[in-house]
Amino acid sequence: MRASPVRLVSSPVLAWLAGLAVALLVAACGPGTIEEIDPDGGQTDGGHDGGDAGPDGGGDIDPNQDSDGDGLPDVWELSAGDKARLDPNKRDSDGDGTPDGAEDYDGDGLSNLEELAAARFTAIPAEPPPHPLRRDLLIELDSMSGRAPEEEALLMAARAFAALSLQNPDGSSGVQLHVVPDERDLPAQEFDGSFEQRWAYLAAHGPEMNDGLSPPLPLRKMVHVMAVARRADIPDRGGEVVAADSDPEQAGVFIYRDVIEANFPACERTMPPLLPAITVLEMTGSTLIHEVGHTLQLGHDTAAGGGVNSYNIMAVPGSCGEAQMRTHGADNHDPDQGATEETGEPRFSAPAAQLMRWTRKLSVETAAMEDEDGYEM
Repeated sequence: MRASPVRLVSSPVLAWLAGLAVALLVAACGPGTIEEIDPDGGQTDGGHDGGDAGPDGGGDIDPNQDSDGDGLPDVWELSAGDKARLDPNKRDSDGDGTPDGAEDYDGDGLSNLEELAAARFTAIPAEPPPHPLRRDLLIELDSMSGRAPEEEALLMAARAFAALSLQNPDGSSGVQLHVVPDERDLPAQEFDGSFEQRWAYLAAHGPEMNDGLSPPLPLRKMVHVMAVARRADIPDRGGEVVAADSDPEQAGVFIYRDVIEANFPACERTMPPLLPAITVLEMTGSTLIHEVGHTLQLGHDTAAGGGVNSYNIMAVPGSCGEAQMRTHGADNHDPDQGATEETGEPRFSAPAAQLMRWTRKLSVETAAMEDEDGYEM
């Protein structure tokens, strides 16, 4: 049964340890709240030239040739390396009644035509491009002036998703993250805390990168992330997710850079074994990973068997020690738990990876956070 319309905003995680002289900790978000709201408030033919060049006819392959007319160029289908799923001479390679262009073999919510189109994005990282047999996640990134995340923070997020313990149809593991910078240097402003203001802001800054080509870019499948200043009503909040059933185009993630920059670097461990302070870059990357985890329907912690796993990026640190566990993997050597000393970077735990909902991620097409099946946001 569908969950009732909800709106979600992650609560702040800014931990002062009472009575101790510790640095201010800003985590992505803390114990969240779900509140009831009023729900009222083309395929191309690929340019087949009819010549004798083709996948089985010898000679060079025209890069635009589409022998079976499924909208997918022959060279693209062949590059997938699995003719049982993508045969350039068969419109429905696996014979299940769904044309190859409409198939989603890797279960990431993107059809093969959308995967093909998404290769036209100018994304970070630049390679590898979206793949029909490996999960891909597309992010639209807007930034206020001076608040854009460092490229290394985006690459940190990409490494966290690449390390996910999820198997793909081609035998690889992990998820390819593609961050597409869109609007940059937006005028700086603070938010007053009202849902209406943030919804309107998200809706006003939808994707601007439409190129008008075919197949169309999958703009409605992108997770909308905005790097902004702060919330005036909760000045210690580092990030949050806002979503509602009634307004799909207004679902998205806010990263409050002013808050992060005001409070980091922090949490250096000066007693052996020594650990460096958590930097602004690391906190920005951690916040992005954590909040995007929420858009994939993850709640907090998701420890195996219940309880709290402080090495999982979805955990909510309550101290600098726990922040070091989540960010640098302090004293952990088991990658299934999340961050490890060997990687020294945020990671999802293996149980968290299994709970991700790739066809229910927040985007223009899907805005509701689930409040069923044991999820606590």
